[in-house]
Amino acid sequence: MITPSLVQSWFGYACQQMQGVVQACVYLGEAERGPYKLFETYSDSFVHSELIHENVEAALKRRKSVVTRTGASQGEAEVKQLLAVNAAQPVSAISSTSFLITSPLLIERQLHGAISIEFKNDPAVKNRDFLKNVETAIKWLQFLSTNNVGDSGSPGNAGLALQITARALSQDSSAEAATSVVTELATRLSCERVSIGFREGRELKLYALSHSARYESRQNLIKRIEAAIEEAVDQKETLFYPATDKSTFMLQAHDELAKNHGGSFICTVPLIHHGQVTGGVIFERNSAAPAFTPETIELCEQLAALFAPILEFRRLNDRPLSEKTRELLKSAASGVFGSGHLGLKFVVAVSVLAVMTLTMVQWNYKVSANSVLEGTVERVITAPEEGYIKDAPARPGDLVSAKQTLATLDDRDLKLEKLKWSGKQKQIRKEYREALAGRDRSQIGILRTQLDQAQAQLEILEKKLERTVINAPIGGVIVSGDFTRALGSPVERGQIMYKVSPLDHYRVLLDVDESDVAELSVGMKGELTLSAAAEDSFEIVVDKITPVSEAGDGANYFQVEASLVETPQFLRPGMQGVSKIEIGERRLLWVWTHKLVDWLRLKLWAWW
Repeated sequence: MITPSLVQSWFGYACQQMQGVVQACVYLGEAERGPYKLFETYSDSFVHSELIHENVEAALKRRKSVVTRTGASQGEAEVKQLLAVNAAQPVSAISSTSFLITSPLLIERQLHGAISIEFKNDPAVKNRDFLKNVETAIKWLQFLSTNNVGDSGSPGNAGLALQITARALSQDSSAEAATSVVTELATRLSCERVSIGFREGRELKLYALSHSARYESRQNLIKRIEAAIEEAVDQKETLFYPATDKSTFMLQAHDELAKNHGGSFICTVPLIHHGQVTGGVIFERNSAAPAFTPETIELCEQLAALFAPILEFRRLNDRPLSEKTRELLKSAASGVFGSGHLGLKFVVAVSVLAVMTLTMVQWNYKVSANSVLEGTVERVITAPEEGYIKDAPARPGDLVSAKQTLATLDDRDLKLEKLKWSGKQKQIRKEYREALAGRDRSQIGILRTQLDQAQAQLEILEKKLERTVINAPIGGVIVSGDFTRALGSPVERGQIMYKVSPLDHYRVLLDVDESDVAELSVGMKGELTLSAAAEDSFEIVVDKITPVSEAGDGANYFQVEASLVETPQFLRPGMQGVSKIEIGERRLLWVWTHKLVDWLRLKLWAWW
């Protein structure tokens, strides 16, 4: 609950704790209704500034922080608005003389007012994330109001609560924070000694003693303090000594502590976190100090409720990892085997049943692999001679018969060459007849040789002319080769033009992952499902396992060859799908986890 005394104490203490504060003011009003008027300020000139009123109105309207940059120029204030919502980056990252931070006071989603603080951007200031500092201070106010600190007593009690909270949060370790808290409590509440103890298992151990970081040598005092705190923890009530005549609480440990260690007045408050008593704090005053009044006892209870969750959280967070693990396992075990927690018990029971089922049930294990269909026989058709493509009607996917024309080459040059040699043959034959008539034997021999040469050239040209027509050697489907848009382009002798595969024999090529190839053997059966016929499956038999791996898609694969038991007519080379080879029955848990286990085993072996 927000009270004027709490806001006043919080405002003054927050301005003292934040570095770089030049001026500040706070506006307060009835929650969600207003009007929101000036409540507290550092400087009248600062409050009456027009800029402050504008920023406060903007923050109240938008319910978000407003940040402006201010700078001096010849005695006048030069202001440039930077942003009107909460910033992710520190505002000090922007070069400026000073910043004006205005934030709404939102407590439990209700608007109670606004705070406006001017910060000087001094390099000597360590923490210059001014917006974050203001928002952290508002969270302090939220925490104090939630725990009802400042509802009773003097306004100084709220300041004491803020100081205790700061002590609990400022130290590096939980033990140092607890020591700082109890020392501050002893000083501010006029106590000779203040101590804090926490439960550790079934025992209660002293955790911090005021004005002393090392207290192990004072064993008698420690045991009696622990007994007094445990007395209040067991009864779950605030105990004070000496008790009134109407008191019904057990105070034996308090009496022994007072008689043996000079404590005239003792007040012990249990520390409660999430409804559980986690420890206690004991306040001791000597005879020179006044006795604990009901107001002082109430203040002690409020302060204990304030710092108890902070110290408990920090203490649990500072434990070794082994203790945290043990506590987690203990909590889980108590939830499973203890009373209540029906939801957790149901989840555990279902999990155990599932593991048992996975361990006992057998499943037909299959190795999956991407597959492609290829013809068992594939004939390559090459260019028989150099030349230029005249016509090429055949295309991939066409069904062709044996001796069917696939393409023709331009034969004009060959025909001219043939005509040339034909004319030359006629001329030599004429000269040969004349040599016969003249009975010139030497000339007859020469001309007969030339006639044979001309005849051979004509036969060669005839063969070349025949080879300009490219025919299919077998019937089947054209797998590759498309020259329909390459008419007139040159081809070289031996250049591959077409590939033809028959339609009656196929083989299936499987890309099996290297982690699964050890499970396969020749003769195993499986099923093939093609993308073109996803509703059907075809039986296959493993014929060959290639002992050479190939890399692809970030993994290594072995190529496995398989044959189809039956060959449907619609099959075509190049069809792709997925094959599954039956390995045998395995436990379902092994089927689902063996790859992960193998991967972990390999990583552990490499690491060790």
